[in-house]
Amino acid sequence: MNIRDIDLNLLVFLDALLRERSVTKAAQAMDISQPAMSNALRRLRTLLGDPVLVRTAGGMQPTARAEQLHRPVRNALAQMEAAIAPNRAFEPATATRLFTVLITDYAASVLMPRVVSVLEAEAPNIALNILSASSDAIDQIERGEADFLVNRFGKLPANFHQQRLWSDRLACLIRKDHPALVANDGVLTLETFLSQKHVLITQTGIGLSRIDEELADRGLARDISVLTRHYQLPRELVANSNMIVALPARIARYQARHLGLAVLEPPVELPEFHIGIAWGALDHHDVAHRWLRERIVAIAREAF
Repeated sequence: MNIRDIDLNLLVFLDALLRERSVTKAAQAMDISQPAMSNALRRLRTLLGDPVLVRTAGGMQPTARAEQLHRPVRNALAQMEAAIAPNRAFEPATATRLFTVLITDYAASVLMPRVVSVLEAEAPNIALNILSASSDAIDQIERGEADFLVNRFGKLPANFHQQRLWSDRLACLIRKDHPALVANDGVLTLETFLSQKHVLITQTGIGLSRIDEELADRGLARDISVLTRHYQLPRELVANSNMIVALPARIARYQARHLGLAVLEPPVELPEFHIGIAWGALDHHDVAHRWLRERIVAIAREAF
């Protein structure tokens, strides 16, 4: 397929069809007739060798191939518009855009409700595709499959940009009426900590946490009974057992309020960790991208 042989208007029609998921609504959005949009869909199916939209019990739904194309096509159109009219101001109230955010379960729970609330008020037509951050998140951004990564960062590629959002520390979540706490007047001693079973939250499914590394330096180890990648399951386990879980303090305090749990300092000294937002060089000067990341940074700093 040669780009010179493609009618680029079809990309505009593809964006409308995938956004509206209806030939009739896409035609109305583009101010063309329904037969004209149906013809565009037929041409897209021939061009892509894919149905693009298929009828289901829940209405017209995009195929996996179409879903994969939606963000690159939508962003390419936005970049073309920005290049043709570089002095046009970005209007969040009327802007239409899909952003993909790669984020950990913890960071999403803390940040995304606030971001969605702000977008609902300020930019109601901007949509978010929120996905779990995996080990290839940096590659996903470089391939144009995602806009932002929200996570803890080590060393990022030189062509990436980042800003810090907030800092946090690990805290221990435990039942308020845990027998070991009752016996020690509510104090979580190192001896008590090591004598109990633990839940370990690990994004990779293997490995140890900073607590375990600190304990190992002292020749100590805790008894880990459950490993999970999720932040919601551990609170239920702790609330219904004598297990302990260490997790970021911000989410620990939120969970404790709803289940009658205690939030205590770990019996080992641990440093703060930092959550940041990162993005690639290709999106750095995009006006819509800049507006959203600046709002996310402001929201995080106001809240935390």
